Formats: sequence, structure tokens, C-alpha cells
Amino acid sequence: SNGAKFSRHIVKKKGGFMSQIIFHQLFERETSSYTYLLGDPETREAIIIDPVVEMVERDVGLVKELDLKLKYVLDTHIHADHITGSGEIRKRTGAKVAISGVYNNSCADILLEDGQELEFGGRKVKALSTPGHTAGCMSFKVEDMVFTGDALLVRGCGRTDFQDGSSEKLFHSVRERLFDFPSVTTVFPAHDYKGFTKTSIEMEQKHNPRLSLSIDKEKFKEIMANLNLANPKKIHEAVPANLQCGLREKENIVNKGVKTGIPTITPEETHSKLGHLRVVDVRGLDEFNNQLGHIPEADLATLGEELEEKLKRYQDKDRDTVFVCGSGMRSAKATKLAMEKGLKNAYSLDGGMKRWNELHFPVERDMGGS
Repeated sequence: SNGAKFSRHIVKKKGGFMSQIIFHQLFERETSSYTYLLGDPETREAIIIDPVVEMVERDVGLVKELDLKLKYVLDTHIHADHITGSGEIRKRTGAKVAISGVYNNSCADILLEDGQELEFGGRKVKALSTPGHTAGCMSFKVEDMVFTGDALLVRGCGRTDFQDGSSEKLFHSVRERLFDFPSVTTVFPAHDYKGFTKTSIEMEQKHNPRLSLSIDKEKFKEIMANLNLANPKKIHEAVPANLQCGLREKENIVNKGVKTGIPTITPEETHSKLGHLRVVDVRGLDEFNNQLGHIPEADLATLGEELEEKLKRYQDKDRDTVFVCGSGMRSAKATKLAMEKGLKNAYSLDGGMKRWNELHFPVERDMGGS
């Protein structure tokens, strides 16, 4: 059910013992996501980790029932399978939203750095950079618990094939950072699909089929390269929404162009799907290589005869295709032309390379494509 698991931890304090921490583990059924609420019983200050937007009413209601003052909303990473409830919870409680600074997320109140600590009551939550599932993954250490997001799951780990994921980085994050904690440290993941609620560093060191101490880096990279997983069902709406703390409506993610009739796609969604769609830059060669640069692996086909010839050669008419220019004007024309030529899933990059650069997404400045 969409209920909660409840437990308490007693933590030793200099000169005596701290009171038992308030701890709730909450579950969202559709995406098998866990949300964690932790509070200090003396000051009533609390934090919540990885909330899901559909469960905000439940979460805020529990905060009120426990008479807690929510101080921080933390996301372990930009989720691809669900929309975060962080922005909505902030609106309702006044809590500050915190996420890794790697994402340069303008909607967040706090862009966390590796090792940064936040306080609630007399307790601390320490942010640890654990990239690999995505470039900006963070784990949060609270006393004898670590909340690992998708970096480390119960007998598993998050995939590494999108959002600048890296098997090599994930191996380092788990083996050199998380496994460096005491063996008795309790691990709480962002998801579980087999009915587990928690694990420990010791159990994963011994029994994780991907990351146990008996598996070397090359074997791990081989395992991850052969998962062949389908994209999460909500990736197209979740990633761009989560870059806005979950506050953007679904219909704004892929704007069907009410005024122009031209489908557009955000840079955030395009970035999340690189490698799974066709990117066509319709500027001239000089612009392609100028200070704005171009999207990695973009295909250069200048608007006009060159683009028309290129469109004739595309065999997979159903493939998602994003047309790019400097600001979005020429790419809109290219998208319209592509639709007329039979491309069923053509989009113009909203804001073009100017917006892409503002978001600090990767660019290249040498000739690419074909």
C-alpha cells in the first residue's frame, strides 16, 4: 500500500544520549519509490528526502500530524521515472529545496556541494557526491543511516545509460565512497521492486550481484553495458519537470505550439534523451562551429537544399528528430518542412543553442555529424 514504515534510532551523544530520531519510510506504488521523513523530536525540525508529487498530500499531512517543522526537501538526483514533489512541498511548508549543484538547477534554494552539511535540530545531514546513475547523484548520510538514491539499491544499483551516467563513476561511488562507511551502516534506497525496505553496507559488500567486493570494475562495466533496459515510462515529462522542482505541468514539457502549430521540445528533455534521438542542426557550417558550438553527435544539414536532400535519405520516419538553430526560428521552419516530408515525430529545440548554453549542457565546436 502507499503507507509508511516506521522506526527509531538511538544515537550516542557526547555527555549522554540524543533522543530517538523520528523516522518514516513511505512508499509510492506506481514507481516503487521510497520517500523518507526524518525529524528531531526536541526541536521538531525535519527533512524529507525524495518526495513524489502524487503523494504530497500524504507527506504534508504526516508532517502536520507529527507537529514537525519541515526545514529541507532533498532530492538525491533528477529522477527519470517520477516527478518530484519538492516544489509543491516548498509552496505548502516553506521548506528549502536542496539538490546537487551539478544540475545548476535555478529553481532550487540550495545547490549542494560534496561534503556539505545541513542541520535540522541538533542533527546533521551530510551530502555526498555519488555520480554514475546520473552525473548529479548525491547520497545523504544521517547518523548511522545513508540514503543512496539510485546509486546503491538492495542487491542492485541504478542504470547508467542516460543523463550523463557512467558505469566507471558509479563503481567508484559505491566501492570507494559508500562501501567506506562502517559495515553496520543502514542503507535506504530510492526504489525497491522486490519488497525490500533497506539493506546494509555489509550485506551489499557480500551479496550485491553487480557491486560485491568479489566483482572488479571491468566486470561491472560489462554487466551494465548489457542490461538493455527500456526507458522509464515517464522520462519525457519527469526529467524536464524535475529540473523545475516538479512544478511544470505536463503540457508545458513538449509544447505543441499553440501559436505556430510547430511542435517544440525543451533543451532539458533533449539533453535527457541524447543517444536515443536524432539531432539535426540547420545552421551554416561557420555557426555550427562558432562560440555557441553544437550538440554532441548533431547532424549538420543547413536549412534549404541541403536539409531537403537529407530529409529524403532518412528511412526511419518514426524516429524522434530534434531540429536545432541559434534561437529557434530556423529550426521551427525545418520542423515544419520535416513534417511535410513525412517525419512523424519532429520537434524544434525551444530556445535553440542559446538556451542550451545557458543551461550549461555539453557542446562541441569541431565538425561533427554526417
